[in-house]
Amino acid sequence: MQDISISGRGLKTVHKNISSIITWVFIFLATALTIYPLFIMIMVSLKSTKEALISPNTFPTEIHWSNYSLAIQNMNMPRVLLNTTILTGVSVAGVIIIAGLASYPIGLSKRSKIYTIIYYFFLSGIMIPFYTTLVPLVELMNDLHLTDSIPGMIIYYLGRRIPMDVFLYVGFVRGVPYEIIEAAKIDGASIWQTYWRILFPVMKPITTTIMLLDSMGIWNNFLMPRLMLTSKANRTIALAQYYFRSENNNKWELTFAAYVLTLLPIVIFYFIFQKNIIKGVGAGAVKG
Repeated sequence: MQDISISGRGLKTVHKNISSIITWVFIFLATALTIYPLFIMIMVSLKSTKEALISPNTFPTEIHWSNYSLAIQNMNMPRVLLNTTILTGVSVAGVIIIAGLASYPIGLSKRSKIYTIIYYFFLSGIMIPFYTTLVPLVELMNDLHLTDSIPGMIIYYLGRRIPMDVFLYVGFVRGVPYEIIEAAKIDGASIWQTYWRILFPVMKPITTTIMLLDSMGIWNNFLMPRLMLTSKANRTIALAQYYFRSENNNKWELTFAAYVLTLLPIVIFYFIFQKNIIKGVGAGAVKG
């Protein structure tokens, strides 16, 4: 009986080791498949035109850093970077302010029918498929003379992002102990002071998550800038990259250098705040 028990334990250990090996092999392959395109992009961006066409999968025989300076110049990088930064920064700041303030009374007034109706009104912006509203939205923006305008795009992003962010904020606010709010009221704090000095600092995890997700979504968005922004002076970084690709059809080294420059700012931003994603989304989704 003892031999059978020992044999059973050994069999379980073997199965566990095999399972662990399979898991790590899968992780390695998934990581390699994810990193390989990025590796190719960087390698091609450092090659000459001829080498980029003949052997894109190898290390460059000679590094051409000038590809990046040419991409910056031809893409008008300072201008498009400024446009995208203003568009992303103002939109995200506006979304955080509006969605945060809207979630304050909604989250703390669970039994109020008025706030419940308002909450469902915000949620309707999530439930309606985006592409069913695309044509009416473009026509509306055109009628309001908001096309080919950075402020017009900011208004669009505010309307597009606020519904989901209200949903996340409300879920988080409903998980905050109401005793904190009551204590602030007893101490004589106004509604405004209670929100900015008590509640808003508590909402830091979900605020960071919203800031990160909205920043990446707006920074990388291509469809709406392609439809709305027609002049070269108003191009975003994703839109400038699209036109740069068509204008440099056979110069893959410049195209891939432009891709790297486009990815770099948002990747740096992501790695700075990535630890807050799971914490913030979990808090907003589970507590609601």
